[in-house]
Amino acid sequence: MHEDFGTIVNRGFKTWVRNLNICIPYVLNFFVNLILYIFFFGIMGVLLFASGSGSVIDPQALSTEELYSIIWEGFTNNIPTMLAVTIVFFLLGTFLQAFFTAGAIGMAKKASETGDTVLSDMIRSGSKNAFRLFLTSVLVAVMLLVGIVFIVPAALTIGDMSGLIENPQATVEGMGTLAIGILIWGIYILAINIVLSLAPYALVIDELEPLEALKTGYRFFLKNKLDVFFIWIISIGLAFINSFIGEFLGSESILLSGITYIVPVLILQPLTAVLWTRLYLTGEEKELYNPSDLLSDPAGF
Repeated sequence: MHEDFGTIVNRGFKTWVRNLNICIPYVLNFFVNLILYIFFFGIMGVLLFASGSGSVIDPQALSTEELYSIIWEGFTNNIPTMLAVTIVFFLLGTFLQAFFTAGAIGMAKKASETGDTVLSDMIRSGSKNAFRLFLTSVLVAVMLLVGIVFIVPAALTIGDMSGLIENPQATVEGMGTLAIGILIWGIYILAINIVLSLAPYALVIDELEPLEALKTGYRFFLKNKLDVFFIWIISIGLAFINSFIGEFLGSESILLSGITYIVPVLILQPLTAVLWTRLYLTGEEKELYNPSDLLSDPAGF
């Protein structure tokens, strides 16, 4: 069933309104990652402030100079351990995010096809697709890191940086080239994110392998450039508006600041997930329901 862009947005919005429970995977992901961050920074704190005897030092009992000295000593003495902890937590966080993202896409797919979705759809989709989506995320991360080649030549041409540290206004040879390299890398990252926007949805919806999902997402983009770009603009635009409101009003009220942090999890992420899912399904000529055909109450969680 083919739908034009306006129909995709209109029916996708109605599908999201009917299935507000699609926010559950994103809420769970938020709290699980929050717990991970607490454990991560707790372990890092112990490694930085542990004395040679193994006891943890109280930072409040030290002068600024002593504090900096202990932090530096803790860092240099625990570099391998800190690196290992960082990698483990990064991979664990990425895997958990893949599970909940796959679950959310599975719920959005079910809602787009039938009109309703339940929490069991998240568990089923997350369990089936989490590992493959995790591998896809790692592959995309590697592709983004490859863009560092744009700044390597410029970095090698930079002269002595000590003068810049002593005088920030001093001119250092090669800084202009480095800035251009960083700009090109940023454009490269942006292009990859747009071109492969549908790869996770292709993987979950069609149960593809990681490389096949990347290829399918790329092919889908080539056939639907404008629609993909417009959905991407909507996603970024909504996030920007929410961030702007948070910056403008958040300083006035802790409550408003808290709301702007919750909005992406409760509204923006599930809504855009439904829009991306519907775009992919209609682009692949899948069967979709028309929200106006369903007049009954939405199913429960």
